[in-house]
Amino acid sequence: MKSGPLVVLLLIVVGVQALILGGQHWRPWQQQAAPTKSSAVKAVMIERVQGSDLKRLTLTAKAAERLDIQTAKVSDQLIVRKRIVPGEVSALPVAPVVTVGVASTGAAVPSGTLVRVPITSDMSTVARDQPVMVLTTSHNAGMAGLQAKAIALPIGVRSDEATKSLYYAVDGSGQTLVAGQRVRVAFALAGSETPRKVIPYAAVLYDATGVAWVYTNPEPLVFVRHRISVDFVEADQVVLLDGPPNGASVVTVGAIELWGSEFFVGH
Repeated sequence: MKSGPLVVLLLIVVGVQALILGGQHWRPWQQQAAPTKSSAVKAVMIERVQGSDLKRLTLTAKAAERLDIQTAKVSDQLIVRKRIVPGEVSALPVAPVVTVGVASTGAAVPSGTLVRVPITSDMSTVARDQPVMVLTTSHNAGMAGLQAKAIALPIGVRSDEATKSLYYAVDGSGQTLVAGQRVRVAFALAGSETPRKVIPYAAVLYDATGVAWVYTNPEPLVFVRHRISVDFVEADQVVLLDGPPNGASVVTVGAIELWGSEFFVGH
């Protein structure tokens, strides 16, 4: 990670933060005395956390109001990651099938509702036995698509085909699929059924070395920087390998100003 843009951003923020914490309101048509470090310190008390290099920041109620500090809770959530691969509507004739993991009922697959997905090397992490979403050209980004369930190898298909293709039966969709039609199939990645520790992306800060941090809010008006380990980012959610405990509050608005206070006002 390049440190240049981050340093510039921090310098800009520190200037704004000093004005806010110092109680000054800049007006372009008025010349005002620059806020001093001592006036900013009055708005934030900075103490070193015993036994660590971290600092404990305590804002006045007025400073917190000016910064519009906002927080969110660390929580366990089910984050379903997906991988989209190409598929094709099968031209197989109507035949009895067996739903994966369920005894055969002898039910027939309606024509035009069987989707074949070639197995490729990049599918090693998908949950093959879980329902999938079949997306046609009429499904724009973000649309749900057609749900389909995994089935065993259809009758009439050679047994060695099981190592080459997966088959999914589309639920009664009210939409006719045409044999040979190209589709996209959205698989859930294996492990998506396990809840993960999640925080909003807005809470994450990176230092110049690429280490990720958040500011926790253990008490009213008190803020402490906490190191986190990020597994992956999904949309506006960050899934953690390590971080604050569930239920802890992390700062989502005002974190960069707290960073400026800790590293500049506090020196």
